[in-house]
Amino acid sequence: MREAWKHLKLCVLLAMCVLFLGAGVKAQAAPAQVQGVEQTRDSSGSVTVSWDVLVADGINYKIELSADRAFSSVRTNQTNGSQTNFYGLSSGKKYYVRVTAYENSTDTYGIPSKVIEVVTRPESEKHNLRQTAAGTTSISVKWDKKPGANAYRMDYYKVGASNVKKSVYLKDVQSFTAKNLSKNAEYCFQLYPILKSANDYLAIGDRTDTLSYCPVLPGKVEEVTASFSSPSTKYFDLSWDRCDSADGYQYEVYSLASKKAKKLLNGKKEFNGSAQTISSNKLAKAQFLKVRVRAYVRLGTGTKYGTWSGWTYTAKQPEIKISNVKGGQKVVWTKVSGAESYTLYISTKRETGYKKVKTLSKNSLTVKKCGKSSLKVGKNYYYTIVANKKIGKKTYHGCKTHCYSRPYYK
Repeated sequence: MREAWKHLKLCVLLAMCVLFLGAGVKAQAAPAQVQGVEQTRDSSGSVTVSWDVLVADGINYKIELSADRAFSSVRTNQTNGSQTNFYGLSSGKKYYVRVTAYENSTDTYGIPSKVIEVVTRPESEKHNLRQTAAGTTSISVKWDKKPGANAYRMDYYKVGASNVKKSVYLKDVQSFTAKNLSKNAEYCFQLYPILKSANDYLAIGDRTDTLSYCPVLPGKVEEVTASFSSPSTKYFDLSWDRCDSADGYQYEVYSLASKKAKKLLNGKKEFNGSAQTISSNKLAKAQFLKVRVRAYVRLGTGTKYGTWSGWTYTAKQPEIKISNVKGGQKVVWTKVSGAESYTLYISTKRETGYKKVKTLSKNSLTVKKCGKSSLKVGKNYYYTIVANKKIGKKTYHGCKTHCYSRPYYK
């Protein structure tokens, strides 16, 4: 009986030891591994890291930062909160962070979290942003590679519409082409360097480059008109619909005085207007001309030209001499080289009321009537004439800006 009682006490003692040991192990159990570690903010010299807090009392966190994944050199922060900041870092650099939870009273540490890569903002260093190409609805730009960036953000907008801005995130490239742009327009481009982490966090640097007034390639020039102000002038007036994106315009003038067109003038002028006056001794001769215009832009890679306009045809107005002859007035005019016919008009007023007399191939005609009425003695009559040329199925006319007059006497 005594032996049995001794055995029972021993069993109770062993059970109590097991209970106390179990309680001790449970009290000193390591915290769980921290989850949800991520970078939430950045600057050129700091990073902010946050994580999911553990649901337990007395838990603190040790946050380690290193410049390499091996954590050979470590900076450590400690907190009982859910985020921490590291300051005094280098700009445009990658760092590595891990977070470990520990029980504050027993200093019992859990397993470190997964290592994440964090990044600081790149320096605001000029990248030599420049335009390299232009299409009628596209613009290409290029920039230099600088340390600290492995991605970029490009903002661009149409000049005069900065409130409608587009942002494009780019990989580690040094060129970009904006497409589907407005025709005959200019755009502004703004470059932001980015350091992207392995976890896709973007540390976006300040804007480094702004490229203003980048033109698309001008489209086909429309509504070209060409004229001479008088039959004797050497000045030739050109006008067209203005292209907003043009840096200048080129023109070509061909003479149609012979069967084969001959280039008479070729020039260009750097201005973004819509009219130009050309002076040349080659324009002294009365001749039928054809003219075209195209716009161009100047890029860092050279001058790029838009599409030529269609041909515009014109000629000087012939000069007229009037003499009174029996039964009417004889009108003689200078020939226009390349013209196939001439149309003569008559009026009793200088500015209005002109009536067609006749279209003919020769350069003289005796006029006996003004409309249906015979010429009246002492009445002043006004004449104007235009040179004509048929090209294809269409007849083109020269200028008709000047009139000549003479009173009629028998």
